Amino acid sequence: MKKLMTLLLIVIIAIAILPAAGKTETKVPTSGAKSVYEGTELVVATWGWTAANIKVLSAAFEEQYGVKVLIDETSGNAARLNKVKAQRDNPQIDVVLMSESYSTLANADGLFAKIDPAVVTNVNNLYDFAKNKDGYGPCYSLVRYGIIYDKDVVPAPKSYVDLFNGSYDGLLSLPDMSSTAGPYLLVAMTDSLSGSEQDVDPVFSFLAKNNSKVAQFYTTSSEVQTAFTTGEIAVSVFMDMNMPMLTKAGLNVAWVDAAEGSFSAAATANVVKNCPNLDLAQLYVNYLLSDEIQNQVASVLSEAPTSKNATMAEESKQFLAFGADSVSALRSFDESYISSKKAEWINRFQREVSVQ
Repeated sequence: MKKLMTLLLIVIIAIAILPAAGKTETKVPTSGAKSVYEGTELVVATWGWTAANIKVLSAAFEEQYGVKVLIDETSGNAARLNKVKAQRDNPQIDVVLMSESYSTLANADGLFAKIDPAVVTNVNNLYDFAKNKDGYGPCYSLVRYGIIYDKDVVPAPKSYVDLFNGSYDGLLSLPDMSSTAGPYLLVAMTDSLSGSEQDVDPVFSFLAKNNSKVAQFYTTSSEVQTAFTTGEIAVSVFMDMNMPMLTKAGLNVAWVDAAEGSFSAAATANVVKNCPNLDLAQLYVNYLLSDEIQNQVASVLSEAPTSKNATMAEESKQFLAFGADSVSALRSFDESYISSKKAEWINRFQREVSVQ
């Protein structure tokens, strides 16, 4: 009988231990449990021009978990993507902030980890477009592309194709095909030129025929900002987030939603696969999606939040997309298809359009 009781006790203990041995739980400290991550350095890669602002947004995270967020200022989506690729076997970055078009490439290449829905619970508060259908990094902010023009220099255009009607010759700025917006504009213009996402030939032919009218094919925002302030250009297919800066520079700029539709470029928060601080990286993504941070996205980053719970100051609503109606009005694209065609389109653009 004694042996039977001993055997029964061993079985009970084994059953209690097995579940814990079969899984690895993400450590989520509560208040007072800061020591779990105390002293950890989390590396977050982002655009150089927004590095200081991301650091500001990270302050409460550093305080909550007793960690330090180090900003990797590898500016340019392509540069960050190449850096993560180069570190594939020995990742040095934990979280990468990147335009959706580039994170789509990284996801296909197996560079990023899927988010843990048990940790990144704030993803449930996002608009549907901001949730990655395959479970990878979600969108934490977005900017809107449309037409910005100087009212003191040129008349208001009505569409993207309208920019080539002769009123803007030599004063027109368009995104280069290697930029985030280039492929989006290419597809958007098919609406007016009898093409489609799968048939962009009419747009390439149109751009090649009219390339002498374009003063600038830009790859960075700073190029456009400088060209506007120096008078080199007076109209551009550009991001809404730049409206306040151009206005403060003394320009009488206005926004136009083109007939073909304005389109968004969303920024995603991605956890690098096999990164040094996987658990903390998941918590950081959840933090960026929290109401506390989403409410600051407009004021700190001059970008629109992606959470349905977010609030925004009235002055920011004048130039950023905010609310269900405004967000749903933006054009969306097949990111996977565009990513698969981007290299081909860049090569063709360089051969047929950007050479003058």
